[in-house]
Amino acid sequence: MIIGLEHYKEKWNIQTDTAIHPGLEAITAALEELGNPHKVGKFVHLAGTNGKGSTATFLSSILQAHGYSVGNFYSPCIEDLHDQIQLNGKPISPQELESIMQQLSHVKTPLTDFELLTLAALLVFRKHAPDFAIIEAGMGGALDSTNVIIPKIAIIPSISIDHTNFLGNSIEEITWHKAGIIKKWQPVVIGELPVKSLDIIRETANRLHVDIIRPKDLNNLKLKLKGPHQLGNASLAMEAAKELLGKSFSEDKALNALSTANLAYRFEEVFPGVIFDGAHNQASAEALVKTVKEAYPGSSIHIVMGILKDKDYIKVLRELEKISDCFTFLEFDNERALPAEKLLLECNNKRKTILKYNDILPVYEKGTVTLVTGSLYLLSLLRNAKYSFFRHYQE
Repeated sequence: MIIGLEHYKEKWNIQTDTAIHPGLEAITAALEELGNPHKVGKFVHLAGTNGKGSTATFLSSILQAHGYSVGNFYSPCIEDLHDQIQLNGKPISPQELESIMQQLSHVKTPLTDFELLTLAALLVFRKHAPDFAIIEAGMGGALDSTNVIIPKIAIIPSISIDHTNFLGNSIEEITWHKAGIIKKWQPVVIGELPVKSLDIIRETANRLHVDIIRPKDLNNLKLKLKGPHQLGNASLAMEAAKELLGKSFSEDKALNALSTANLAYRFEEVFPGVIFDGAHNQASAEALVKTVKEAYPGSSIHIVMGILKDKDYIKVLRELEKISDCFTFLEFDNERALPAEKLLLECNNKRKTILKYNDILPVYEKGTVTLVTGSLYLLSLLRNAKYSFFRHYQE
């Protein structure tokens, strides 16, 4: 579900499939119809289970601090599809997207929604010609529609189990997909990866004559983005920037850019004591638990949660149970959403209830921290509803 896309599809009579169909045949054919916009420009490609959005934001901030123009293609959205395509940190305007969708309405190749949005991003970047375009894979890598570009550098922040119905059940299968963004003679920057993943990345890099870059620690750096894992993402962006900028790289500019970079839904305090975080798999839930313990030691934690049914929701729940005093499970509008009742039944916590995302959340005990998590799609719905769910928390 891509929030806001239906408007453009209806206006321009664009027929695309809402389902996910991994593979590059369709988008390659469509790109040919459009004059191959992916063959113009300097690209950075990111794939990985967690950390892509934060790393992309850090890198964009560094490059802009050096005076370069930057395009970003994020997945999924913050509010709607406009903020998935950005130029120098600003979402594409509805007027510009109208023009792009009008062009795309003439494409004859059958496409999925995400392939359509990928094409839109590539057309925007061809038109505006930013110095760099940072592209985040939607899912996996090898068979993701973004994997038509030849990047100047690839970045793989992390690899863990996720999207098993598309990517496979083993870490080896999932790593094969992520490693698919590595291109011949173009370096790859990698984060802390499982040993089995590292073996596959090394084999791929050797076969393609690619240098593997491992980042240095940035332990003393203060970031706006909270959590120890964000220091790792920042260090990945730093190394990628060094590679891209060469002699023009300034460490002072880079460090300043990292310290001020920000991204929604990454332990974001939307109201006092109300935190939004997009953790949606076991690895990101583990990182969230560490961040909560660090930021709110001894505080009572109320978790508001909704999640997609294709996620390993039981493992996410078990992690969150380690810190939560009570749970509220949300029903929300998404065809992939897990029924809240399922979470209620699986949860081991005695204090738990169910609400709909368009209800109003009661205020809990004074001093309780409310942590809203489980799905970026849920967070977008709550934001787009002007936070009416948290009406009592705004008074």
